[in-house]
Amino acid sequence: MKIDAQTPFGTRECPSCATEVPANNNRCPICSYAFIQPTSTQRYMKLIGAIVMLALFLIMIFGLI
Repeated sequence: MKIDAQTPFGTRECPSCATEVPANNNRCPICSYAFIQPTSTQRYMKLIGAIVMLALFLIMIFGLI
């Protein structure tokens, strides 16, 4: 997949110095804060947690408890 260098990316705020950093940068250009990239296990656990919470919510809504 090719990425066009002219396509604008969103920004995110550096938690260390509050500078707006392009979303595709992994390090803040001002203070060198390194943005942590989630591992596949963390993403998987987040998805499982969301599914469990949704299931519990639906059980509570429909009164199946």
